[in-house]
Amino acid sequence: MDNRTVKIDPKFLSAQPKKTSSDAEHISRLRPSQSPIAISLSRCPTWSSLDPLKFKGYWDSNANAILLNNGSTAYFTFNDASVRPTLSGGPLIGEYIFEQMHFHWSVDDFTGCEHVLDGHGYAAECHFVHYNSKYESLETAVGHPDGLAVVGFLLETVDAPNPRFDRLVQGLEGIQKRESVMNVTSESLLWMDREDLQIGNYVTYKGSLTTPPYTECVTWIIYEKPVQIGSEQLGLLRQLEGPDSQPIERNVRPTQRHPPGHSVIYVKQVRSKL
Repeated sequence: MDNRTVKIDPKFLSAQPKKTSSDAEHISRLRPSQSPIAISLSRCPTWSSLDPLKFKGYWDSNANAILLNNGSTAYFTFNDASVRPTLSGGPLIGEYIFEQMHFHWSVDDFTGCEHVLDGHGYAAECHFVHYNSKYESLETAVGHPDGLAVVGFLLETVDAPNPRFDRLVQGLEGIQKRESVMNVTSESLLWMDREDLQIGNYVTYKGSLTTPPYTECVTWIIYEKPVQIGSEQLGLLRQLEGPDSQPIERNVRPTQRHPPGHSVIYVKQVRSKL
């Protein structure tokens, strides 16, 4: 019998990290930029190795919520602090807690979105704002590079109303005046319940808030495929009144310049086998 000593490389004694984990860690180290930005998909590296995004407890919790006209946008949040949907997977490390949803829009159907994909504009953009669960609150999380995750949906107007927006529309009809509030439920988020959440392609990058103080603390996730909404349904956003009791015509920040070395990743989601 051969008694020679065999040397084993220590790296093989521990489990090798999953590629999806290292990819998320790579994204977390990307150089941040100011947001929003214009994105050319053909110039983005394409990844398909990330875990699917996981949305838990958004539209199916039967929880009470409020829809508020705060003078600059329509703002949705849950009443009970214990009701907090969560987002994980994709480019995120750990779990992020849903804080609020709000909208950006303009007077026309092409300049109401903040992010621009391949030069194509849309009527509006909806943002779901989350904070990292390792921080005690959104206010604390804003002070950290990994503090927030914002999911953006581009809204495309069509002639026919989208019935999945019916619950949200009922709320919008009651908040035309500034500081007006409507009691709603989680069903106002039914429109986001679509297959695209788990299998739709998106872009992700490290960026900033698009409202003051523009802190660079956001992992952005912008879905490529727009969500269709009826023209009359979207028109309710344009009827919301601001501080001067006039309709809010535009609440969009212009696209910002890409800094040298800034990266945007185009992610093709792969359906989970579980």
